[in-house]
Amino acid sequence: MQIDEKTLRELRKKIDIEINKKEIEIIQHWMREIEAIYKKRYENMGSMQVELKSLLERMNNRITMLNILIKESR
Repeated sequence: MQIDEKTLRELRKKIDIEINKKEIEIIQHWMREIEAIYKKRYENMGSMQVELKSLLERMNNRITMLNILIKESR
């Protein structure tokens, strides 16, 4: 069974649109997280650094988990 070029282009376009939508959702999520840290009142710079480090660790954990899922699906 062969897929014609037109159908293939349409599928690629739909996939690209879905990927872009997901990317927007992801960026909005992390933007909200950063915005919460930005709006919070801190007593000193160290407190903000702790919050930022926590956010960075959560982001890194998510990247690690996604990489594991990608490797498992191969």
